[in-house]
Amino acid sequence: QQVIGIIPPYQGIATLEKIAVNCVMAGCLSEYVPVVLAALRAMLKERFNLNGVQATTHSAAPLLIVSGPVVERLGFNSRDNAFAGGCRANAAVGRAIRLILWNIGGGRAGELDKAVLGHPGKWSHCIAEEKEWNPWGPLHADRRFDPEDSCVTVFAGEAPHHIMTGGGYSSPDKILTVLADSMATLGNSTMQAGGDMVLVIGPLVARHLAEKGYSKSDVREALIERARKPVRLMKANEYLGESHPFHFSSFMNPQEEEALVPLIRRPENLLIVVAGGWGSGSGICAFIPGWGQHGGFAQTEKIEFPV
Repeated sequence: QQVIGIIPPYQGIATLEKIAVNCVMAGCLSEYVPVVLAALRAMLKERFNLNGVQATTHSAAPLLIVSGPVVERLGFNSRDNAFAGGCRANAAVGRAIRLILWNIGGGRAGELDKAVLGHPGKWSHCIAEEKEWNPWGPLHADRRFDPEDSCVTVFAGEAPHHIMTGGGYSSPDKILTVLADSMATLGNSTMQAGGDMVLVIGPLVARHLAEKGYSKSDVREALIERARKPVRLMKANEYLGESHPFHFSSFMNPQEEEALVPLIRRPENLLIVVAGGWGSGSGICAFIPGWGQHGGFAQTEKIEFPV
């Protein structure tokens, strides 16, 4: 009967018993449950705004990113088809979280969940970060955890946007240009309202950039400079009025037509993850815009296993 938290918007009480029931229905092995508990604790943090994520008309859905030794220990898939099916750990953990949000939190489509379109991540949405093919440190180390920890990061975002960079053949300059242009689109909430976002870089692209001397911080800084849109184009999207605190006019002059509005408002808004298979020389990556500054900000929790 231990209470882990209150799940909005229904304000259901998430006891260990109820969480276990949903984990069983999702097909979890018992050793997956600590991952589910860590993800749930992360989503219950205030900055995640789970109530808003559950009820918004936006397509945002919680994405779980598992990183550290737990990936190999429990058999999470971090390689080919990283976002797809075929791996019990990924599918069951992601599904357990969704069942908890439905059955305890009441976030069911057509009822309290008002998403206009949603996306398949509302069925199960869990990936793992690759370790062996990652030339940089793990995601959770960027978020002030020990590199040897096992962690789960939860972030509410749209469906993955596939990006072909030509990574096996292109220069870093061209790769970063393609990534930036694909990320800074007028219609995504992050471009309009700031907030967090995730860039999943395939191993081929990550290795190529690292071999050319780019650290993860270098990639982030380059994208901050390149992923921008001129004010005159930003005005075409009236998703937010100028009086809204998240509107770009809150930090730059909307009358300067050629001034460039940055997609990435602060460096920490861009989470960089290495995952996926090698594929061909096309250098595949994926971008996941967030829900702006409305909520769904990335939260990381250490996974605690019973002794």
